Formats: sequence, structure tokens, C-alpha cells
Amino acid sequence: MKLNLGKYVKTTRFKTTLWYTAIFLLLECVMGILIYVFFRLALYKELDISLTKQADNIYHLVAESKVDLNNFKPDSIYSSADELVYDLIFEAVTFNPNNTFVQVSLDNKIIFSTANLYKKQINLPLSTAANVKLLTFKDPILSDHPIRAVSLAKGEYRIIVAFPVLMINQMLDKFVELYFFIAPLFLFLSIIGGALISYKSLSRIDKIIKKTDEITTQNLSEIIEGGEFNDEYGRLVKTMNEMIKRIRTSIEYMDQFTISASHELKTPLTILRGEIELALKSNKTPEQYREILSSNYEETLKLINVVNRLFYLSKFDHSLIKLDKQKISVPLLIKETLQPFKDLSEEKSLNLVYNYNEESEQFIDGDPDLLRRVFVNLIENAIKYSNEKTDIVVNSETDGENVSITFTNDCEYISPESLNKLFDRFYREESSRNKGLGGIGLGLSVVKSIINLHNGRISASYSSEGKITFTILL
Repeated sequence: MKLNLGKYVKTTRFKTTLWYTAIFLLLECVMGILIYVFFRLALYKELDISLTKQADNIYHLVAESKVDLNNFKPDSIYSSADELVYDLIFEAVTFNPNNTFVQVSLDNKIIFSTANLYKKQINLPLSTAANVKLLTFKDPILSDHPIRAVSLAKGEYRIIVAFPVLMINQMLDKFVELYFFIAPLFLFLSIIGGALISYKSLSRIDKIIKKTDEITTQNLSEIIEGGEFNDEYGRLVKTMNEMIKRIRTSIEYMDQFTISASHELKTPLTILRGEIELALKSNKTPEQYREILSSNYEETLKLINVVNRLFYLSKFDHSLIKLDKQKISVPLLIKETLQPFKDLSEEKSLNLVYNYNEESEQFIDGDPDLLRRVFVNLIENAIKYSNEKTDIVVNSETDGENVSITFTNDCEYISPESLNKLFDRFYREESSRNKGLGGIGLGLSVVKSIINLHNGRISASYSSEGKITFTILL
């Protein structure tokens, strides 16, 4: 149980629940504080308005009575000025409960105070900026709670109306008690809500993990479900499916390489081994040794060619090849490349032709060594697969911005499916004429990689006249 709990604490579900609960509680605390402050300010504001109106009302009742309170003389009705003032303000004091303490002064002489002041004088400072002063003070004799008071000074009168904030404090205390009562409930609900949200939101991750665990090299054709959703999980599934597709393609390349490379490397190695063993078994004449060495040399060249092409592709895949760009004359580069193949093409009864407009300037920025390798591969392929006594035509032209180069030759029929795969690694068009010509299908893949490195395009097309054309646009 401890082990499972320890694992759960480290999961994203637990962390999500914890964050959700923490944020929820933080919002709850902030909301509680804001509500508390709001109600406290609202209650004090309401009390201040009530006290201010009461003081102003008392002033008007006393001032408008036109009674000379400074020279008051007792009579049969009022024995003191205090009784007279109380009679004047009786209604104001009676009908407003927020006036526990009332004190009225005239020319700094108290002419009335409520009985609960116990003959005690309330001394409050007056504001120099206004005739109304609101403040809170403490007096243990009058009340165990702070007292909120308003001091109104108008003319010769100064009126103080005060009220203990007991009711406000009691209401705020009840609010705090209620808050601490419901806080644990909100905590429990936040934990449950966070757990449900994390479980619901991460349940698709479990499905992705489960399906990913089931995928091996034997079933890479399967896909992870959920890629149709346009959210984070959907994008994750799409990315993983694309990754699986790339892995499947890489494994297919590896399988093709294992079969093709093993076959192509086995043949020259077997020939080399057989000829070396034959040379070691008995003495040979110098001419026979020369023939054996010549044959070994040819087989070694084949091995080097295969290894070099694999090396080039590996460098392309790891972005290790850097372009040495120069201003290149396309016609000049093509003519230099074609020159060594003249004799070889004539031996196979092939006519090698290059057409271009001598008046047009066909210059590009590129790596001459890499582009020469492109032209060599395409010419070698054309000579190798062309029908006898046909033309191999190379053409280059420009539209002012791009240079188009084509290599055309007669060959056996190529299906549209095969045409689309010519640039794939390790792909070879198998036909009765092409069997035994060698190669592991890397030449055109190298060509495409070099053209892509130059930000160009290459394509292949097969015409109804039995001609295949490779078109390069640079």
C-alpha cells in the first residue's frame, strides 16, 4: 500500500489534484478576505451615514427651536436646560437606534448628554478642514467595544453622536465562524473536484500509454487512436503516429538495406575470395596473376562504390554536407561531365547528345562537385539502362530565373508505381533486361538529396514512345 501511495504521489494526477486544490483554496481565501473587507466597510459606511444624519437632525431641532439656551431659567415645565433639549430632540433620539451616546454643547458648555454617559464628557478633536469629524475611540467605562462617533460643529453648537460597534463586530464574527465552518467542506469538494478533473483529463494519456506499450517492430502498421481531436492530446497522438510512421519507414529502409546490401556485397566478396583461393592453390603465370588482380580490382571498385553511396546518404541524413557555392556555367559543367562518357556510350552503340542555346546565359549558384555527381549518376544510369542504338539526350535551358536540365533516353517500360519509387532508397526496377546490372538502388536517392540540398526539384516521367526523362529545376 505504501509503495502504491508513493507511486501515486509522483504521478501527474496527484500533482494536478494538488495544484487544483491549492489554487481553489487560494481563491477561497482571497474571496473570503474580500467579502469580509467589503462587508466591514459597508457596515461602517452605513453606520457613519446614520450617525451623521442623526447629528445633523439634532442640530436642526435645537438650532431652529429659537430657544435661548445660554440664558435658560428653570420654570414649572423644565427644571434644567438638559430637560428642554431632551424634549426638543426626543423624536430624533427615540426613532434612531444608532445613537447610544449623545452629547450637545453650546459655546463649549454641555447643555445635554444622555444618561449612559454617567456625567462623563466626550472630548473629540475637530477637523480643521470640515465641520464633521468621524473617528473611532475606546473608553472602557462607556463600552467594552470600540465606539464609532461623529462630531458635528456648526456655529456655536457642537453635537457628538456615538455608537458602540458591538453589532458590527458580532456580525463580522458570525461571518468568520461561518467561513471556517464551510472552509473544510470547500476543501473536501476541491480535492474531489481536482481528482475527478485530473482523472478525466489524463485518462486519454493512459490509453495512449497502453497502446504505445503494445506497439513493437512487428506491428508498426497500427496507429494510436485519438488523432482526430484538435487538442493537446490529439496533437500528441498525431505526433506519435508520425513518429511511428518514420520508425516504420526507417526499419523498412534497414530491411531493404540488409537484403540489398548483403546481396550486392556478397557477390564481389565471393568472387574475391574464390579468385584469391584459386591463386593460392597453385602457381600461376604473371599474366594469370594480372588477370586475377584486374578482376579483384573491379570487384573492389564495386564495393567502394556501394560504401561511398551509403556514406554520402549518411552524411545527408545527419546534415554533415555543406555546400561550397560558386557561380557555375551549367553548359560548361555538363560538357565537362559528359566528355569521359563518350567512349563508353559508343561501345554500347549509344549516341550521347547535348543541346543548349549558346546565346542564353545559364548560370546558377551551387556546389560544382556535388552537381557533377548528380550528372554522372544520371548519365551512368542512362548508359546502363538504355536500349541499344538509341540516343541519350541532355538538354538545358533557362527562363531567366531558373535553369531546367533534362536527361532523356530509351528504356524498357516502367510502370507508374515504379516511376514514383525511383528516388526511394534501395529501390531497383526489376525487369528481364535489368537483372544482373547490379546496384542497390542508391544512385537516384543520392541525386535527389543533392538537388534538395540546392533547394531544387527533380522529377521523372515516362512517355508513350518508351522514353524516360529526368528533369532538374535549379
